Amino acid sequence: MSRQPPKTFQRLLAVLAVVAAIPGCSKRPSAASTPLQADAALRTAAKALEEKKPDKALRALAPALEVRSQDPEVLNMKGAILTKLKDYAGAQACYEKALQQSPGFFPARYNIGALMALRGEWEPATAHFRNMLIDQPNNELVQYKLLLLLLAHDSDPFLQKKLFSSETPSNTPGWYYASAARSYKRGNRSEAAKFTEVAKSIYGDQTAIFEEELEESGLGTAKK
Repeated sequence: MSRQPPKTFQRLLAVLAVVAAIPGCSKRPSAASTPLQADAALRTAAKALEEKKPDKALRALAPALEVRSQDPEVLNMKGAILTKLKDYAGAQACYEKALQQSPGFFPARYNIGALMALRGEWEPATAHFRNMLIDQPNNELVQYKLLLLLLAHDSDPFLQKKLFSSETPSNTPGWYYASAARSYKRGNRSEAAKFTEVAKSIYGDQTAIFEEELEESGLGTAKK
């Protein structure tokens, strides 16, 4: 797969809920919402989620769910919100429904694997991202997520070396964050911080999903 543009990374943040007291991933449309309101609701929910306010994001997303309940992007957003609310079963249902509507939809496919990791299902998560890498060998976000899993569980050193083996950065934050992850694994926190600082200075908001995945991996907080 070609490298993801900034828009994709922002979408993945949303990278990675059931409408209040409503089960499932869809809701009957009402006359109150319009397509324009749905678009605005999706943007507002994404911003709230980026600000780490999932309850606010869930409320904001309601108009989009009313009008675009079958839209993979809306379903993925809802799944991302549910994930932050630790409603993992609801999130899984949303991601699966998104993939039913659009098989191969990258954000939902990625988030299903990330959800496995959050649940502690390390082996299935690793297998999931290995398969994604076979399908999309040039996708640096997938490479990075797989590397984090392998590093965190001291698995497959040969594949670890192959991932981001170049000595020069690419055009995503992946190389810098992979280098930071390796530095954390060696116990060199100051070196890791330098890599992430440089990445943020170059890529700005595009680093958000990489930063979030690094935090969730536990490598940055592991004691040596």
